[in-house]
Amino acid sequence: MATRTRSMRARSTYRIDPNLERFLATVRKRFEFSREEFAMLAEKMTTAADFEAGDVMVEEGKRATHSSLLLEGYAARSKYTPNGERQIMEFQIPGDFIDLHSYPLECLDHSITAVSDCTIVQLDHKDISDLIERHSRFARIFWFATMTDASIHREWILNLGSRGGVERVAHLLCEMYCRSEIVGLTDNHSFEFPVTQVQMGEALGFSAVHVGRLLRELHDRKLVTKDRKIVHLHDWPALQELAGFDPEYLYLQPRKG
Repeated sequence: MATRTRSMRARSTYRIDPNLERFLATVRKRFEFSREEFAMLAEKMTTAADFEAGDVMVEEGKRATHSSLLLEGYAARSKYTPNGERQIMEFQIPGDFIDLHSYPLECLDHSITAVSDCTIVQLDHKDISDLIERHSRFARIFWFATMTDASIHREWILNLGSRGGVERVAHLLCEMYCRSEIVGLTDNHSFEFPVTQVQMGEALGFSAVHVGRLLRELHDRKLVTKDRKIVHLHDWPALQELAGFDPEYLYLQPRKG
């Protein structure tokens, strides 16, 4: 049985002038984003909070008054069965709005947990409403972000239901590499991925032991090496082919409007 992670408030909350460049990188990959729009967003995002690995950052079913942009660290979107087993449904990386869904929904039907130590910056829901009222284009940008999350969820369902073991692991690593590259977190086909084999198993439907076997198979094929926190991709085209990875579901092409 999985052990539930710690449910708690942020360990500290403070005022900052946050570096929003990683979020802007995800937006600018898809849309033009003006200095005026940046200033409007930045003036609303000055409250930061810290979490330690294992903390529940957003609690399932709890009313939310703000959404959080992940500045540093990695998080997991997950649900629990009544007997405590966890299914991870997405990994969040710096630059992601981890709970933008809570703006229209007011609460989430799942929890978000810190995989590593994390820093977030908060955007109050009333300020989201104000941004949209002042500049309606924000509505499309925020909506697009939530729709991209939904697209990722659909791909994860396909990955769980229709791909074999080694292909399933390969596809996850391909996705995380592409998403990390957008926000400048790759280096010569290597990227940080501070996720344990247990957590990978919770995302992929395998035991930690089986995840270890599959990672060794990818290593033996000279495709991937995963150190404790770093993934090294040795043959990116071959890994994509093995996984059947097509990044179209990440919607990385520029869009009009």
